Amino acid sequence: MSPGKVLSNEAGQWLSRRDEYGQEHPEWEEFHSKNKTLVPTLVGTVKSLRETMFNVKMRGQIKAAPITKGLAVYDRTISSEKGVEIALRVYTPSPQEENLPVMIYFHGGGWALGDLEGEDRTCRVLCVSIGMVVVSVDYRLAPEHPYPAALNDAWAALQWVLADPARYNIDVNRTLVGGTSAGANLAAVLCHQAKVRGVTIHGQLLRIPVVCQSDPHYRELGLESMNYFHNTPILCRQSMVQFLAWYNPTDAADISVSPLLATDFAGLPPAYIQICGRDPLRDEGLAYADKLEQSG
Repeated sequence: MSPGKVLSNEAGQWLSRRDEYGQEHPEWEEFHSKNKTLVPTLVGTVKSLRETMFNVKMRGQIKAAPITKGLAVYDRTISSEKGVEIALRVYTPSPQEENLPVMIYFHGGGWALGDLEGEDRTCRVLCVSIGMVVVSVDYRLAPEHPYPAALNDAWAALQWVLADPARYNIDVNRTLVGGTSAGANLAAVLCHQAKVRGVTIHGQLLRIPVVCQSDPHYRELGLESMNYFHNTPILCRQSMVQFLAWYNPTDAADISVSPLLATDFAGLPPAYIQICGRDPLRDEGLAYADKLEQSG
């Protein structure tokens, strides 16, 4: 089946409204015009981008009051493939008197940037506001560890959670995965892999997901935001080109990289998908939501 033939009429209507979705909000326009140094574009060497992300993170920690009440936080180390060790951070509501749902969470950063600290606040908010256990995964980063290292670490984290749910009073019948950008890519791919391997995931939170990295298929599907917003602040088209080069998959059209191109969406868990209107990744997130909705 050609991927260009599988989007619904409703999805076509969404995509045709790109001008409406892509309007710049006056508050953002004013903020960006006065604070361009606070909103870096993610183009450069791995070293320079990691330094930039660290500086942005430190400024954010200074300005935002930490969330310390109503939860307990534990740092853990687990074994991934071939005995490689990766770090996890576990957030549990406190006090916790019953088994709770769990979300295994993957940070964003183009498979090359980010760490447990980058979305620590997000994980704390999820834990406290929803009342769930959150397991944040410090997966290995490209280019030092190219594809499929991050994906293998994601699978190892899922297996670790399911192996001993009593450890953190987890209800395995409410196992969720989630992430931002490249982290949402890992979460989405994990759902496809889990279905094939007979492992049940009950829900997925995909925030501005990366789900189609094959240019020919992107064009065939009629997706345009990557070109339409090729020069936006923070993430631009060149950012994604370099991130994919560092991730270095054998085939960008493989569903373990571009899950939008999967031919079977039946049986995948319910999804909550967030997009940004003026974002290169917007259209693939809309198209992925459409594929899931069509599958029921």
